[in-house]
Amino acid sequence: MYQCRVEKRILKSMTNRSEYTVLNYELKLAAAPEQGQILKDGRWYSGPLTSVIWAIDEQCFRCRVEDEFPFVQGYEHYSHDWIVETLQLEGWSLCTRNMIRID
Repeated sequence: MYQCRVEKRILKSMTNRSEYTVLNYELKLAAAPEQGQILKDGRWYSGPLTSVIWAIDEQCFRCRVEDEFPFVQGYEHYSHDWIVETLQLEGWSLCTRNMIRID
């Protein structure tokens, strides 16, 4: 089994990419993850992996998925805080570790 950590940034706004919240999800996989793959764990899913690296010091794959940011759809406004709270309800956790810069 391979330990895997999927990380996602939730940007505060589309214009400022330096302010964000990092969420992560940890799982074990039978096979090594690959870029473009979508990981699933019960009802949780990652979305397509945009990058995959092997963190040798942690003996763990660190994967990234696309960033999310506040948006408006019709009359509905989806704020940074709403997105973070919703993703946490879906199984994502606030990331307490430093995020590896991949982009």
